[in-house]
Amino acid sequence: MSRDGWSTSTYEVLTNSGKRWVIDMSSSKRSEAMDYAEQLLNSGKYDGVRVTEMRDSWTREKVLFERYESGREKPLKIDPVPEAAFCNTLQAYYELPARLTMGRIVRAYLDRHTLTMLELLYHPGHLRALDRMDTFFPSALQHGAQLQAKLTGQSKMERIDKLQTVFDKILKYARKNDDSAHYAQVLAAHGMERAIAEIEAEIGDKKQRRAIYGMLADTMEGLGWREKFAISIGLVEAATEQRAVALADELIAELLDGVAAVQEIFGGFATPIEAWKTYTQIVSGRFDKVPKYMSPDLARLNALFAEHDLEATRMVLLRRIAKGLGGTQALSKEGRDEDRNAFIGLVRDLIEPTGISGGPHMVEAVVLRAKTLLGEDGADLPVETAIRQALYLMPSQAARLGVLLDLTGSELGQKHDVTIRQQLLHLLNELRSIYDLFPPDVNDKDRVHGIDALRQRLGMSTLQEDIKDTLSASLVNIANGGGQILPSDVKTPDADVKASPKKRPTAKDGELILAKGNVLFEEGEQGTEAYLIADGVLEVYRSHNGQKQHLAMLSKGEILGEMSLIDHQPRMASAVAVVDTKLVVISDANLQGRLAKLAKDDQVLHFLLKTMVRRLRGLARITE
Repeated sequence: MSRDGWSTSTYEVLTNSGKRWVIDMSSSKRSEAMDYAEQLLNSGKYDGVRVTEMRDSWTREKVLFERYESGREKPLKIDPVPEAAFCNTLQAYYELPARLTMGRIVRAYLDRHTLTMLELLYHPGHLRALDRMDTFFPSALQHGAQLQAKLTGQSKMERIDKLQTVFDKILKYARKNDDSAHYAQVLAAHGMERAIAEIEAEIGDKKQRRAIYGMLADTMEGLGWREKFAISIGLVEAATEQRAVALADELIAELLDGVAAVQEIFGGFATPIEAWKTYTQIVSGRFDKVPKYMSPDLARLNALFAEHDLEATRMVLLRRIAKGLGGTQALSKEGRDEDRNAFIGLVRDLIEPTGISGGPHMVEAVVLRAKTLLGEDGADLPVETAIRQALYLMPSQAARLGVLLDLTGSELGQKHDVTIRQQLLHLLNELRSIYDLFPPDVNDKDRVHGIDALRQRLGMSTLQEDIKDTLSASLVNIANGGGQILPSDVKTPDADVKASPKKRPTAKDGELILAKGNVLFEEGEQGTEAYLIADGVLEVYRSHNGQKQHLAMLSKGEILGEMSLIDHQPRMASAVAVVDTKLVVISDANLQGRLAKLAKDDQVLHFLLKTMVRRLRGLARITE
């Protein structure tokens, strides 16, 4: 129902004939002003038509709608997207998944008019203007219909008819949505919880959600990107209920999904890796130094991630990383070697206790980038080898297991299903207890939480249900103190692999004593030290197809572990003490200092050293 008496807004319609804007009419009703503006625009007498809103408490008016005669505007192009959120009700088109999909398709229009998709859904003037675009709108409609046809099995034409009907209903509702301004005023004065309570008390159940979204759209309307961002952050900060936090989270996510909004809020980035590292730091609450050229409200967003689970915003920022990382653009301006180092550093930032942040899309992107960057002399790695290299970057078996489970849900993983299953079964067969899954410094409580996280990843994987049930039961068993993680009746290709030897003790005063049978380091671990053998013997070996491959016996005076410190890639082999052995520890900082001095004193020798390490790694991969 209408509440004209509660509105303190005045709406003005202005026309432009090439020189200046002239007020043509004034109204207290937005719908009346919008309809009149459209009549003027359709008359063809004016170059442009604008609608503004002015409220009693404002110092300047908002521009709600501005449109020029269509022939005078630069043509827009739709932005194709690979997948869509299916909507089986009208309300579903107002929810965030659908808004993100639609917003990505019509991004060019939204960016031109400084709009989010939520605002567009409640703006009859812009909806009609979009409908009149003879090329852009039909193309957008066809693309959306094609995506939905894949999900429903219907024909593309059937979905086009359906989407056109939905569009007409959305336009009709937007024209009648006169209550949004009032509820937006309640929100501004008393907070979102109070405004939602009024909506729930005064509007029927079926229209409450749409009314809430209309209130939020009105709150954002007419503002610039940074202003919209600041208001959205403020709504989270002021929220006292989780549903208010979730709604404000949607607003932030939708803003940060847009190209123009991100450029204005972040001020641009010199390289893609700089952008991705910034997004990673924000979602982990570590972006505590905001440059002056960025919106200062990013510091507020960073702080909010420490207090709230802003899942929608987190998802959107991680999607930005995955989309870029899975492409072919250079990560830096320094060439392939720097791109490799930057890539490895980014992956380390994305690592969680049980995998990689971002789910299947991120894991697929990591494998694709490993394929192009971790090969030798510019050559791409086979996908199977790239998967193994991605696993080597993980610091624990739990993280590797999470990566493999996520990979099953990706398009790449489904194409290489056999490889994924082999790696998964090989990993599971090597686990004997919960202590094999996580690093030694993880406490038992976090280990159990990690098991729960792995079960969640398992549930979202595309493995067969019987395999899921078996593995889930095994994870529960191991969390409860059971023995081997893989049941004895599950066949694996590596059933003869034996339990790993005990881990090495901690170094003291730069020296390390290994008892016979103790492991110094394992293949795939991240190297942080190199070692000089002062006394004793070490065996260096690799694991291939479940079999131990002897590589070398090293004794007094020899150094090992130096390759990982030179190129910062994971260990390529394991080392175990054959007899009681004494080692001198060479720290990463020590070696890097020596390499830096070498680079300064003899750049040719420094380059030859790094080249030799890369070629040795390449030779090892070829022989796998």
